Amino acid sequence: MDIKTTGSGFSFHCLSAGYFVGKAGWIYPRETGSFKLIYMLHGELNIQEGLSPYHLQPGDLLLLSSALPRFGMTPSDKKVSFYWAEFELTDPDALGLQVSCKVKPENKQISSLFRHLLQVKDSYPEEAAEFAALLLLSETAAVQQSTAVHCPRILQEITEWIRKNINTPITAADVGKQFSYNPDYLTSLFKEYFGFGLKEYINDLKLKKADEYLKTTDCSIKEIAAMLGFAGANQFIKYFSYHRDISPERYRQRYYNQKM
Repeated sequence: MDIKTTGSGFSFHCLSAGYFVGKAGWIYPRETGSFKLIYMLHGELNIQEGLSPYHLQPGDLLLLSSALPRFGMTPSDKKVSFYWAEFELTDPDALGLQVSCKVKPENKQISSLFRHLLQVKDSYPEEAAEFAALLLLSETAAVQQSTAVHCPRILQEITEWIRKNINTPITAADVGKQFSYNPDYLTSLFKEYFGFGLKEYINDLKLKKADEYLKTTDCSIKEIAAMLGFAGANQFIKYFSYHRDISPERYRQRYYNQKM
């Protein structure tokens, strides 16, 4: 069952969920294709999404992107366990979710909601599991937003400015000039609080916008390139192909075939 709202214009579908236990030596497999939420219970997990590495410890909550490949960086040195859920969502912003984001909830609500989801999934109709998963994501958004207040105000201002100007050819140097900060300093600040640098943040946001245009519009590649601030179609094709390991045309066709 897809949950569709008339006002906010997004659809949601929980694909699967579970509780995983891995022995020492297990390594996270390479995968991509859907959003994934991981809540660590025991052990440690080193996982990379795109260019961004994440070190997960008990209590960490990580929301992974549907567009970037992810894989384990090193085998675990001891037993690991975590809750997980995979889902489709057309517009994470509609729920207030920040994708590619790691936080540490201060209470046990996330753990309780995961347990509830697994119980509902096994004992109730599919529609009930959909709503249980949606409640879990809503709580995840609340946790992300409450954690964001600890982030320096300058980073909140910078990320908001980048989001508003992502359709222009932004560089780390442009951001530094706009806010009168050294780009290298901003990069270290981004890595400290977000786990990835300023350039990676800009690239990730621009690529997500490109994904959105390719999936939801009939605009030509040349038009999308212009909408994202590229000098021409060829520049956009090279940029997208390098980061996504697939051309924009093939990406759009693959999404169309999946919908069919």
